[in-house]
Amino acid sequence: MSPTAAERIPISGLPTESTAWVGAGILDDAGRYLFSPSGRFVLAGARSAGAALDPIRRSLAGRILADVEVDDGEPEKTLASVETIADAAIAAGLRRDDALVAVGGGVATDMAGFAAAILLRGIAWNAVPTTTAGMADAAIGGKTGVNHRLGKNLLGAFHPPAAILVDPAALSTLPDRDYRAGLVEAYKAAWIADASLAARAETALPSILARDETSLLALLAGAIRIKAEIAGTDPKESGRRRLLNFGHTLGHALEAASGFGALKHGEAVAWGIAAAVAVSRRRAGLSDRDAASVLAGLSGLGPFPEPVRDRSRLEPFLARDKKTTSRGLASILLERIGAARVDETVTPDEWLDAAAIMSVS
Repeated sequence: MSPTAAERIPISGLPTESTAWVGAGILDDAGRYLFSPSGRFVLAGARSAGAALDPIRRSLAGRILADVEVDDGEPEKTLASVETIADAAIAAGLRRDDALVAVGGGVATDMAGFAAAILLRGIAWNAVPTTTAGMADAAIGGKTGVNHRLGKNLLGAFHPPAAILVDPAALSTLPDRDYRAGLVEAYKAAWIADASLAARAETALPSILARDETSLLALLAGAIRIKAEIAGTDPKESGRRRLLNFGHTLGHALEAASGFGALKHGEAVAWGIAAAVAVSRRRAGLSDRDAASVLAGLSGLGPFPEPVRDRSRLEPFLARDKKTTSRGLASILLERIGAARVDETVTPDEWLDAAAIMSVS
């Protein structure tokens, strides 16, 4: 697919309109798609994003105001990393009409996007995800932020990127474990909202795992369209957008309790989906057939490291989940493949019970 044939997926309804560009080869022509009112950019790239950084530097030659690289492991998703980006941008003479380009996985785009949200009270930014998780989920929809020592993503802002570039070439150096873990987010989108995409993705799983470009782009574009439609109707996550947190209620607690970095985000979400399947069978009428299909998909994407299951270690993180309101913990249950719902009556004890028995096989 040539750059001119890139698929354009508009994301409307957000505080700032976004456009996702999906196609093979678009990194080599990044300057054509990236947005800056002034034409100048601050490049904030993850150290692990070398395959994507070089073509962007070439494409933006002479237009890069500052070029800063950051570590992008989950332990580095902190205010200190945001400050590193801000220091470089301000020292270089950042203006309100300049824009930031975040290049890396979900950690990098989350914290660089947060830097864009607070620099000069908000500048434009662009996301170039270099992981499957970033392409399918983290870079889409405008949720930015960092972790706090008491929980995941507790500090942040809604600040959508103007443009998102999704090119499989950016995945060329991505380790297989990260590749598989990130695919969980793409399959999650299909399971909650598109039974047809889920069926096609199930059939294509061997090709997707082999990194077949056509199969992978079809899955990623489908996941992006789902998130674009849902996020556009609920930009501040007050209603329907919460469906995108399928697997995240327990998944975030598992990730935090294990110590950020021990489990990849997608691995924690996979375990969280397995737990949600168990709760959904009791609470939402999920059929044995659909439950088996989801678990088979997770098994194919794995294996995943064993998570923490200890109730005393998980419970504090469930209690501090950022989706909790005065009505209760917003849990996402699956009624059938392609249809999910928000349920605020599931208790933390039910999630802890599910954690004890969950399985991805």
